[in-house]
Formats: sequence, structure tokens, C-alpha cells
Amino acid sequence: MSGYDRVIDSMFGKSIFKSESTLFPEFVPPELPTRDREITRLVKNFRSLLGKEGSFSVNVAIVGQPGIGKTALCKYTMKHFAEAASSRNINVKFLYYNCHSFRSKTAILRNILSEHFRIQSRGFSDEEILDMLVKRLSREDMRLIIALDEANMLNSDDILSIFHAGEYFGSEQSLISTIIISRPIEWRSLLNVPLSGHIHDQLDVPGYTRDQILEILEYRANLALVPTSYSDDTLNLIADISAPSQNARLGLEILYRGGKNADLKLESFISAEYIRAAKADVYPELRRDVLEELRVQELLSIMGVARKLKAEGSTSTTIDESYEDYLLSCEEYEIESRGKSTFRAAIETLHKVGMLGKSVGPIAQGKRGRRAQITILDIPVSVLLERIETILKKKIGENNLD
Repeated sequence: MSGYDRVIDSMFGKSIFKSESTLFPEFVPPELPTRDREITRLVKNFRSLLGKEGSFSVNVAIVGQPGIGKTALCKYTMKHFAEAASSRNINVKFLYYNCHSFRSKTAILRNILSEHFRIQSRGFSDEEILDMLVKRLSREDMRLIIALDEANMLNSDDILSIFHAGEYFGSEQSLISTIIISRPIEWRSLLNVPLSGHIHDQLDVPGYTRDQILEILEYRANLALVPTSYSDDTLNLIADISAPSQNARLGLEILYRGGKNADLKLESFISAEYIRAAKADVYPELRRDVLEELRVQELLSIMGVARKLKAEGSTSTTIDESYEDYLLSCEEYEIESRGKSTFRAAIETLHKVGMLGKSVGPIAQGKRGRRAQITILDIPVSVLLERIETILKKKIGENNLD
């Protein structure tokens, strides 16, 4: 077979996948098995937006561990909520923002105006942008619902100011509502008295049981795979592997990787061996969505830490030590390096999103001062480096160097 024929066969030849994308983390399925109660509760929180006597600003928090479908719950429910409101001639607009990409109130507000209302806001203050936004919403008689995912990337004051924006015309004519999506630890660190006073409801989304994970796997496998490519035993094995973590995303990634393993071997069935091989390559602690949202400088920073740990065979390192490997990584990828203060800020961000562990202890016995020790939690350094290198090459190839 010629190289050209091999390319054509790989593109259009047989595959066990009907639709690979339906197993991707960002995919929101047509139905959400096992989440009826949470959907109902979320919808009822926002019913006041539909009242003809005036709408009230609603602020809801969706809190839960990784991999339990918080984002899908929000996107699915609000999409159908807006559609149902439109069918009754009520103008509701839902916008989703991942705060890994939009890390300030200003960035979010500017994007809302430019991308969704075609209003240029360059040179205006946040207060002026809010004024333009609220006036536009009022003119169009529109209720805006903003979802802030990984909201811990913002500070409490930024979130609070977005809450206050919803009250621009007074509590009985509020036009902006908010959904905060966060993991429990980050939510507790973010929550303060002023912020908690504006949260009308907190949905604590539970992890999945083994049977619920199996139900999700059955539904998504039906969307993604040729029916003869898997069996009940295949899905039950994945459910057994995923059950201790209560993490459905882990199960879906194992199913996807198992399918890719079979496809690469030109097999028509996902055997138990392919599932076991996939499990060895999937680490629930290493969140692919978070890693892909990191900026180039943050990827180079965590690469510096990982390379230092790998070279020395140690469990922890310091800012000063890993900064040297960060500089070498920048040189290797021909990316301009930043100063140590910027590197330290990147390490703080990586710690904040759970990619790095950090503890502070005394420098040495008999000496004054304290020094941060940085470590990588529960993930083989070689696996982390492999993932970082893949994402870095993709971002550099796309000239996405921000």
C-alpha cells in the first residue's frame, strides 16, 4: 500500500467509531442520564426570570468534584431553559465562560459586548462597560445568564461586582443572573460573607454511583460506537474501574482510549485488554481540560518543575531550582522567557488549579526564613511531560502564544 493509499484508508476506512466527539469532555449530550433532580432544581431557581411583573437577579452555585458533570448540567439545562423561554416570547440569553481562559471580570465583560452584542468597549472602564451592557439588555428586554466555570480563577470582588451588575436597575428589575461552577475546596476558599449573601442556592452535585456510571457509559457508547464493537462486559469493566472515584469522565475517557487502541490495531471489538491498557494511560488527577486551558507560559513553567523533579529523582523542588529548567524549556521551544516574579505567579496559578502541590517550610535548621516546596501530585512526571509537550506543540503550531 502506498503512503497516499494509507492516508486515504486511515481517513475513510473502517472504524469502530460512529462519532468520536461524543466521548470528548466538552461534548454536551442530547440527554443527561441520572441528573433529573439537579436539572429540575436548577430550572426552578431561574423561574423568577420569566415573571411578567419584573425579573429578579438569581445567583446559583453548582459545586462538586471533578468528572461529575457540573458543566454539562449547566450547559444542558440553560440551553433548554433559554429555548423554552423563547417559545413563550421571553428573551433569555445564556453565556458560558471558562475562567481558565477569561481570568478577569474585565475580560468577560469585554467579550460579552464585542462577541454577542457587537459593541466595541476598548478604552472604557468596567463601570462604563456595565452601563452599556445593562442599557442594551434593557432596550432589548433581555435577561442575561452568565455561567462562570472554574470561578476560583477570579477573585471574590470580581464575582461580587458581576452580582451587583445584575442589580443595576434595582432588585425588581434585574437583568443579569449568574451561575458559579466550582469544586468544593476552591469554592470554600472563594466564599466570603459578602459573596455568600448573594448566593440564592447552592447545588451540591453528588458523585456517580457504579450503576449511574454504567448507565452513562451505555448511553454514550450508543452515540459514539458501532454496536458490535463492545459488549455489556466491556462497559461493566469500565464501570467497575471508575466506581471508586465516582467520576464518569474517567469512565468515558477509558472507553474512548480503549476504542482508539482497538482502532489503531484495526480490530473491530474493544476487548478487556484494550480497556486495561487504556486505564493505565488515564489519570483522573490529571485533568485534560485544565491542562489544555493553560497558557503557554504556564505550560512551560510546569514543564520546568517536572523536568527538575525528573532529573533529580526528587519528590519536591523550589522556585529557584525549577526556574532554571523553565529557562531551558523556553530556549528549547524558542519562546521568550519571563522574569522570576512572573514564573512565581504562574506557579501560584498552577497550584490554584490543582496541577501542583505547594507547602511552605523553614529553609534549614538554624536559619531564618521560609521557602516554598513544589511537587506534582499523584501523576508520573513522565506522563505529565508527555501531555505538556503535545499541548505545547499544538499551541505553538497554531501560534497561540498568549
